[in-house]
Amino acid sequence: MNNREPATTSPLLRRLNAAAILDALRSTGPATGTELMTATGLSRPTVHTVCDHLISEGWIHELEHRPPERGAGPGRRARQYEFNARAGFVIGIDLGQNKVTAVLADLRGNQVAENTRNFGREDIGAKARIAELRRAVDAALELAELPRSSVLAITLAVPGPVGDDGHVVAKEEYLPGLAKLDLRTAVGEGFDAPVLVENDANLAVLAERWRGAAQGVDNVIELLAGERLGSGLFLGGRLIRGGHGGAGELEFLNLVEGVGNTDGIARLAKAYGAKAVATRRRKTGALASAAGSDPGKIRAELVFAAAEAGDPAAVAVVDQVTTRIARVITLLNTLLDPDLVVIGGAVAQAGDVLIESLRRDVAALTGTPPRIVASTLGDHAVVAGAVRRALDHAELALFPEARPGS
Repeated sequence: MNNREPATTSPLLRRLNAAAILDALRSTGPATGTELMTATGLSRPTVHTVCDHLISEGWIHELEHRPPERGAGPGRRARQYEFNARAGFVIGIDLGQNKVTAVLADLRGNQVAENTRNFGREDIGAKARIAELRRAVDAALELAELPRSSVLAITLAVPGPVGDDGHVVAKEEYLPGLAKLDLRTAVGEGFDAPVLVENDANLAVLAERWRGAAQGVDNVIELLAGERLGSGLFLGGRLIRGGHGGAGELEFLNLVEGVGNTDGIARLAKAYGAKAVATRRRKTGALASAAGSDPGKIRAELVFAAAEAGDPAAVAVVDQVTTRIARVITLLNTLLDPDLVVIGGAVAQAGDVLIESLRRDVAALTGTPPRIVASTLGDHAVVAGAVRRALDHAELALFPEARPGS
C-alpha cells in the first residue's frame, strides 16, 4: 500500500495534519501514536512522520519513559509525544488611543508576561506611541527573562482598517501620523520575527471564538464599545475583512438618525454622566458622590457602578446610552443577521446593568433580536486576539511551502 500523498497536495496536507496533531497534544497532554491516530483520524505512518518533523522544529518532545504499546509484544514500547509550549513565544500588542498593552505568550497561548503603558494624553504623535510600545514589549521580555530571539511572531492591533500591505488607514484626529509609518518595520526593529498588523475589532472577534464568549459560534459580531465604536465580523465561519480591510468600520453611523457618530459606550457614559451631575440641582446620589459632585471626575465605570446601586441619575444615563447603541446593534442585525453580538472592551465589565438594558432596547426595535452578551475577556479581548493571530502565523511557518501562493 502506498501511503505517500500526491506531490501537488502534500504541503497543504502536511500543514493540516500538523495542526491536527498539535491541537490534540495541546488539549490532551502527552499521547502515544495510537492515541493521536484516534484523536485525529490520521494513519500511523502519517502521525509518526509529522511528529518527527515537529520534533525537529522543537514544537514537541518524544518522552523517554514510555508505556508498553497496546497490543504489542512485551519488549515493544509506544512512542509517546508531548507538546513543548516553550519552544518559542509570540507577542500580541494592543495599540490604543490612550495606552498600549504588550502580552508575551507561550505556544499554548498562555500569558507569560504583560506590560501596559499609558500615553498620558490622546493626541501624542505616532513616533511617541511607537516608543512607548517598544518599552512595553521590552518590559514584558525582561519580566519573562527571555531574549528577542525566542519570539516567533508578533501581531499589532490598531484601531483602524488595515490594508493588504499592512499599512493602517488611521484617522489623524485620534492616531496622528500612524498611517505614515511602516508599522511592521517600526515594531519589528531588533527582532527576526515577522510582524503582522490587523484591525483591533477583527482580532477581538477571533479572541472571543478562541477563548471567549463566542466559542463554537460561526456568525458573531464583536462590538468594541469603549471610546469609539468598531466591529469585528465573523460570519459564515470566517473573518470578514472586505476588499481594503474596512469591513466592520462604522463611519456610516454619522448618517444614522439617533446615533450621529462613532462615540462608544464609555465615552457616551462619561459625557452624559458629567452633564447629569452638572445639571442636578442637588449634588446628591451615588453618582454625584462618587465624583465628589465634580462633573470633570465622572468616568464610565462610576456611572455603571452607580446605576448598579440604583442611583436614578446613573440609571437614566445608562438608559440614554443604550437607547442610542441599541440602534447600532439593530442596524447591524438587520444587515448581517448574526446569531450573537458580543460587547467588548472595558465596558464589558459593567455587568448586567448594561447588557440587560441593551437587550431590552434592541428587542423593542426588532422582532428578531440577536443574543447579546458581554465579553468574558474584558479589555483583553484585542490583545488576546493578537496573540492568537501570532500563534497561527508561527504554526504556519512550520510548513512555509504550504502558504498560499507558494
